[in-house]
Amino acid sequence: MCVLCGIREATTLDHVPPKAIFPKPRPNDLVTVPSCFDCNNTGSKYDEEFRVFLSLQLGMETPTTKRLWKNEALRTIHHNRRLQQHLVEKSWDVNLRTPAGVYLGKRRAVVMPVRPHNSVMDRTVRGLYFHHYGEILGPRISCKVAPLTGLSNEFSSIVNLMTFSSIGGDALWYRHGRAAESPPDSLWLLLFYQRYLVMVETRSKARSNFALHTDAPQAARR
Repeated sequence: MCVLCGIREATTLDHVPPKAIFPKPRPNDLVTVPSCFDCNNTGSKYDEEFRVFLSLQLGMETPTTKRLWKNEALRTIHHNRRLQQHLVEKSWDVNLRTPAGVYLGKRRAVVMPVRPHNSVMDRTVRGLYFHHYGEILGPRISCKVAPLTGLSNEFSSIVNLMTFSSIGGDALWYRHGRAAESPPDSLWLLLFYQRYLVMVETRSKARSNFALHTDAPQAARR
């Protein structure tokens, strides 16, 4: 059965997270999970858009993130007219400051579309859940996605007790854990290239969500 939808027969393998976010040469520890054609094909159209906005968020401060932007993200922008229009219409100048208030000058901010972002995070966590626990979450389990700029001290102490894993060296560090009394309820903290942090909670659609204290999400900026 397809790990991503939990409904259709798996006829192929899909990368979680998508291999599009890893610049070539790609690492040899990428994770694949059984997937149906529909999930694999539908997800692919979001992967490249997510890569562009992730690359904008990361910048080009390391050789790897520089390759991601120059060799991968720019190619997507060049061939995607709709994405080009979005970058023009949904961007604006912002005054960038450090947490201590030091002014760093003006930067260009752009809105990250919700659907590609959340679709990639949903598929990634469903796939990693199967990879680590050998179980399919299925359609009755929802994924709540929240980009983060930081964690409260109290929540950080909890996160440090969760299992640590990585893919592609420092391309993706993540921590995960699930509730002993209700295994489908789980929490995932994913850190991409040590710069972009996302929290994903899996939970039965019939149950309420966790109350977590975090900072507000930020727009991608370059």
